Amino acid sequence: MIRTNRYLAIVVLLLGVMALVIGTAFIVQGVAKDNMIAEAMQLEQITYGGNEEIEGIIDTSAEAQLMASTLREHRLDIGIYTELGRDDPQRDTILNAMTMENSLNLAQLGYGLTTVVIISGVSMIIVGIALGMAGLGLYRLCGKAS
Repeated sequence: MIRTNRYLAIVVLLLGVMALVIGTAFIVQGVAKDNMIAEAMQLEQITYGGNEEIEGIIDTSAEAQLMASTLREHRLDIGIYTELGRDDPQRDTILNAMTMENSLNLAQLGYGLTTVVIISGVSMIIVGIALGMAGLGLYRLCGKAS
Protein backbone atom coordinates (compact mmCIF):
# COMPACT_ATOMS: atom_id res chain seq x y z
CA MET A 1 0.00 0.00 0.00
CA ILE A 2 2.83 2.37 0.86
CA ARG A 3 4.51 1.66 -2.49
CA THR A 4 1.27 2.46 -4.34
CA ASN A 5 0.92 5.70 -2.40
CA ARG A 6 4.51 6.62 -3.26
CA TYR A 7 3.85 6.02 -6.95
CA LEU A 8 0.70 8.12 -6.68
CA ALA A 9 2.70 10.88 -4.97
CA ILE A 10 5.29 10.81 -7.77
CA VAL A 11 2.56 10.97 -10.42
CA VAL A 12 0.93 13.95 -8.69
CA LEU A 13 4.31 15.65 -8.36
CA LEU A 14 5.05 15.09 -12.07
CA LEU A 15 1.64 16.45 -13.01
CA GLY A 16 2.47 19.54 -10.97
CA VAL A 17 5.78 19.99 -12.80
CA MET A 18 4.03 19.53 -16.16
CA ALA A 19 1.43 22.16 -15.22
CA LEU A 20 4.25 24.55 -14.27
CA VAL A 21 6.02 24.02 -17.59
CA ILE A 22 2.84 24.37 -19.66
CA GLY A 23 1.76 27.45 -17.68
CA THR A 24 5.12 29.06 -18.25
CA ALA A 25 4.90 28.31 -21.98
CA PHE A 26 1.42 29.90 -22.10
CA ILE A 27 2.70 33.06 -20.41
CA VAL A 28 5.76 33.31 -22.66
CA GLN A 29 3.67 32.86 -25.82
CA GLY A 30 1.01 35.29 -24.62
CA VAL A 31 3.54 38.01 -23.86
CA ALA A 32 5.39 37.39 -27.14
CA LYS A 33 2.20 37.69 -29.21
CA ASP A 34 1.08 40.75 -27.25
CA ASN A 35 4.40 42.41 -28.07
CA MET A 36 4.11 41.33 -31.71
CA ILE A 37 0.69 43.01 -32.04
CA ALA A 38 1.97 46.20 -30.38
CA GLU A 39 5.03 46.28 -32.67
CA ALA A 40 2.88 45.74 -35.77
CA MET A 41 0.58 48.58 -34.76
CA GLN A 42 3.54 50.87 -34.04
CA LEU A 43 5.05 49.98 -37.40
CA GLU A 44 1.88 51.14 -39.18
CA GLN A 45 2.00 54.41 -37.19
CA ILE A 46 -1.76 54.87 -37.14
CA THR A 47 -2.61 58.12 -35.40
CA TYR A 48 -5.76 60.11 -34.87
CA GLY A 49 -5.69 63.73 -33.83
CA GLY A 50 -9.43 64.29 -33.52
CA ASN A 51 -9.90 62.50 -30.22
CA GLU A 52 -8.39 63.64 -26.92
CA GLU A 53 -8.47 60.07 -25.55
CA ILE A 54 -5.96 58.88 -28.17
CA GLU A 55 -2.48 60.34 -27.97
CA GLY A 56 0.20 59.47 -30.49
CA ILE A 57 0.29 56.09 -32.18
CA ILE A 58 -2.59 53.69 -31.63
CA ASP A 59 -0.95 50.69 -29.95
CA THR A 60 -3.23 49.47 -27.16
CA SER A 61 -6.46 47.51 -27.11
CA ALA A 62 -8.44 50.41 -25.69
CA GLU A 63 -7.12 52.82 -28.32
CA ALA A 64 -7.84 50.31 -31.10
CA GLN A 65 -11.41 49.88 -29.87
CA LEU A 66 -11.93 53.62 -29.59
CA MET A 67 -10.51 54.28 -33.06
CA ALA A 68 -12.55 51.47 -34.63
CA SER A 69 -15.72 52.92 -33.08
CA THR A 70 -14.81 56.39 -34.33
CA LEU A 71 -14.17 55.06 -37.84
CA ARG A 72 -17.50 53.24 -37.80
CA GLU A 73 -19.36 56.41 -36.84
CA HIS A 74 -17.67 58.44 -39.58
CA ARG A 75 -18.20 55.66 -42.12
CA LEU A 76 -21.89 55.35 -41.33
CA ASP A 77 -22.27 59.13 -41.61
CA ILE A 78 -21.15 58.82 -45.24
CA GLY A 79 -23.43 55.90 -45.96
CA ILE A 80 -23.49 52.14 -46.30
CA TYR A 81 -21.23 50.64 -48.94
CA THR A 82 -23.92 48.51 -50.59
CA GLU A 83 -26.40 51.37 -50.73
CA LEU A 84 -24.12 53.70 -52.69
CA GLY A 85 -24.05 53.61 -56.48
CA ARG A 86 -21.17 51.79 -58.16
CA ASP A 87 -19.82 55.04 -59.55
CA ASP A 88 -20.06 56.95 -56.25
CA PRO A 89 -16.58 58.19 -55.21
CA GLN A 90 -17.51 57.72 -51.52
CA ARG A 91 -17.43 53.92 -51.96
CA ASP A 92 -13.61 53.96 -51.94
CA THR A 93 -13.60 56.03 -48.77
CA ILE A 94 -16.02 53.64 -47.10
CA LEU A 95 -14.04 50.62 -48.26
CA ASN A 96 -10.81 52.08 -46.85
CA ALA A 97 -12.55 52.89 -43.56
CA MET A 98 -13.95 49.35 -43.35
CA THR A 99 -10.50 47.87 -43.94
CA MET A 100 -8.93 50.02 -41.22
CA GLU A 101 -11.83 49.33 -38.86
CA ASN A 102 -11.50 45.58 -39.38
CA SER A 103 -7.74 45.72 -38.79
CA LEU A 104 -8.25 47.59 -35.54
CA ASN A 105 -10.94 45.14 -34.45
CA LEU A 106 -8.60 42.23 -35.20
CA ALA A 107 -5.85 43.88 -33.16
CA GLN A 108 -8.28 44.33 -30.27
CA LEU A 109 -9.32 40.67 -30.51
CA GLY A 110 -5.67 39.64 -30.60
CA TYR A 111 -4.96 41.62 -27.45
CA GLY A 112 -7.94 39.95 -25.77
CA LEU A 113 -6.75 36.50 -26.78
CA THR A 114 -3.25 37.12 -25.48
CA THR A 115 -4.75 38.23 -22.17
CA VAL A 116 -6.74 34.99 -21.94
CA VAL A 117 -3.62 32.94 -22.72
CA ILE A 118 -1.57 34.75 -20.06
CA ILE A 119 -4.31 34.32 -17.45
CA SER A 120 -4.57 30.62 -18.35
CA GLY A 121 -0.82 30.29 -17.90
CA VAL A 122 -0.93 31.94 -14.48
CA SER A 123 -3.76 29.66 -13.37
CA MET A 124 -1.87 26.61 -14.63
CA ILE A 125 1.18 27.67 -12.63
CA ILE A 126 -0.99 28.02 -9.51
CA VAL A 127 -2.45 24.55 -10.12
CA GLY A 128 1.06 23.20 -10.75
CA ILE A 129 2.32 24.59 -7.46
CA ALA A 130 -0.67 23.13 -5.62
CA LEU A 131 -0.22 19.72 -7.25
CA GLY A 132 3.52 19.77 -6.61
CA MET A 133 3.03 20.60 -2.95
CA ALA A 134 0.35 17.92 -2.58
CA GLY A 135 2.55 15.33 -4.29
CA LEU A 136 5.56 16.27 -2.17
CA GLY A 137 3.49 16.16 1.00
CA LEU A 138 2.07 12.76 0.10
CA TYR A 139 5.54 11.44 -0.71
CA ARG A 140 6.86 12.61 2.65
CA LEU A 141 3.91 11.04 4.47
CA CYS A 142 4.63 7.74 2.74
CA GLY A 143 8.27 7.97 3.84
CA LYS A 144 7.30 8.51 7.49
CA ALA A 145 4.78 5.65 7.40
CA SER A 146 7.36 3.08 6.33
